Amino acid sequence: MGNPVVHFEIAGPDGPELQQYYRDLFGWNVDAQGEEMGFYGVVQWNEGGIGGGILGTQEGMPPNYVTVYIQVDDLQAALDKISGMGGVAIMPPMEIDPSVGSVAMFTDPANNAIGLYSQPTGGHGEFPPKGDGPPVIHFEVGGSDVKTLEKFYTEMFGWKINFVEEANYRLIEQEGDGIGGGMFEHVEGMPPNAPSIAVGVGDLQAYLDKAVSLGGTALMQPMDIPGGFGSLAIFNDIAGNRIALFHT
Repeated sequence: MGNPVVHFEIAGPDGPELQQYYRDLFGWNVDAQGEEMGFYGVVQWNEGGIGGGILGTQEGMPPNYVTVYIQVDDLQAALDKISGMGGVAIMPPMEIDPSVGSVAMFTDPANNAIGLYSQPTGGHGEFPPKGDGPPVIHFEVGGSDVKTLEKFYTEMFGWKINFVEEANYRLIEQEGDGIGGGMFEHVEGMPPNAPSIAVGVGDLQAYLDKAVSLGGTALMQPMDIPGGFGSLAIFNDIAGNRIALFHT
């Protein structure tokens, strides 16, 4: 079995403001931690999706970003292997808390910044209780050389990736308790490479309108996905992060 994607992260210059934006938009329970945790906002996991975090960016960090975390057994071993496969370690292993686990970060061959997560020794990490807001159900990475990117992730994490010809898109199968994802070929006119996430909602237009009313920007109106895979819409949040809304 491959390594699952188990956590997402959304960041911007004003952490508390961004946390409130997502509380208002999706009804997420965002539990802002204390100063010792950098006021990190832990987001509950919702049925069918994964939990995450919303935080304010600090000096030396990108001004805003979205990423996901892949669960591995040994962070340093994973970073060492990544470095030998065309990736770059950008944050060494760091313990969050003895009861929560540890994290590290790397960039893949397409320069997508991705996190790694390792559970605490002898147990599962402590996560907030399940909520009933719209869940994060899909992640996405892209690159101009998508075949190289596909090779990197299949060899590094054992992911099973299926090419959907009619959509020119690669579907990443769900692993364990994580979520599935997608991989696309970056072409001229698209935004810079960056990981993104999709939130499963019942009414695309209603949530897109709400995202805009709260200060976001609509990037793509609801449209059907080629191949009968559902429909989606896309917006930028108040920090400029690109977020997708998905409906089956």
